[in-house]
Amino acid sequence: MVQARIRYEEGSYTGEVNDAKVPEGDGVFEYRGDDDDGRLCYDGEWKNKAAAGYGVMKWQNGDRYEGDWVEGLRQGKGKYISKSTGGKYEGEYTSDLKQGKGKYTFSNGDWYDGQWKEGLRHGHGTYVWKDKNENSDEIEEIGRFEGAWVGGVKEGTGHFTYASGDVFTGPYVAGNRHGLGELVKEDGEVRNENYKEGKLVNFTITKEKAV
Repeated sequence: MVQARIRYEEGSYTGEVNDAKVPEGDGVFEYRGDDDDGRLCYDGEWKNKAAAGYGVMKWQNGDRYEGDWVEGLRQGKGKYISKSTGGKYEGEYTSDLKQGKGKYTFSNGDWYDGQWKEGLRHGHGTYVWKDKNENSDEIEEIGRFEGAWVGGVKEGTGHFTYASGDVFTGPYVAGNRHGLGELVKEDGEVRNENYKEGKLVNFTITKEKAV
């Protein structure tokens, strides 16, 4: 491959080109400051003047993606870091969106690990809530949901584990508990709990706690 430096309307490219003087191989593209997508620079592999293969994209807002590309879009496995939110995603992409298996970690320590579709939590996955212990200042797990997601919200059967060790299993609709579920408490007590739109309506103790 021949090395070249080429100026385009959207910025300048330095790297390998094919016989037609089109970026192909390894190269760096530095975008203009007024790029519509806020891109700063891309350093990686190219094919037909588009990111293809492995590369690193940096945006003007400080965001960064490192991973696989196909025809200028994130496709395959990669790692995205958002500077403004502090969030980090590591997993699979399709057509520039999170799709397949991946883990997103929030700046406060919360994380979701599971299936994605078109950029949203979709399929089976686990979401863990974290908070700071006021006595030790350590970040501790305060709740965990494992179950079905649709379009970014909990939908279907799920299991919620409290920090105490109590476990609720039951149906979720539009992100809320809705219908009849079961709570198994750490002390051995078992309850049938009836929820409506996330609010507990009533419950029945089906097994007394251990003495």
